Amino acid sequence: MLKHMVYLTYIALLTLPVQAQVTEKIQAMHDECRLVRGHAYMIQQMIEEDNYNETVARAHFTIIDTNLKALIFTLREIETLLTSQQKMRIGSEMERLFEICNDTKPLIESMQENLDEDNPNLGRIRVLAVRINRNLRDAMSIQATLLKKI
Repeated sequence: MLKHMVYLTYIALLTLPVQAQVTEKIQAMHDECRLVRGHAYMIQQMIEEDNYNETVARAHFTIIDTNLKALIFTLREIETLLTSQQKMRIGSEMERLFEICNDTKPLIESMQENLDEDNPNLGRIRVLAVRINRNLRDAMSIQATLLKKI
């Protein structure tokens, strides 16, 4: 009996730090999504208010690009930390988050191409910013579901 108690305690001590790490990573993902959305929204607002500044737009874009890459990295980290039972429980949400990131990458690439043009198409940049914002809003919703299911 004592032997079983020792094993259970040992397993609990190994499992709890991983659980805390997964929760921490999911919360970091929330911040990364929020930053991408916020800076995409700022680009959108600049264009809508006819207050476009190329330098400011590029600064916002850099933060969007950096945080999307960080989000993808965090997703991969979470995937390595999950137990097989957790993977089964949240597999569809993780898959959906990867899809959202993969769908957002071309939008960001297109935005960079538009920003790099001599005469950028502001309407197109605005549309891309709205779509990026929308995609990451969905990702934040899925992230909240992940926290509940974990």
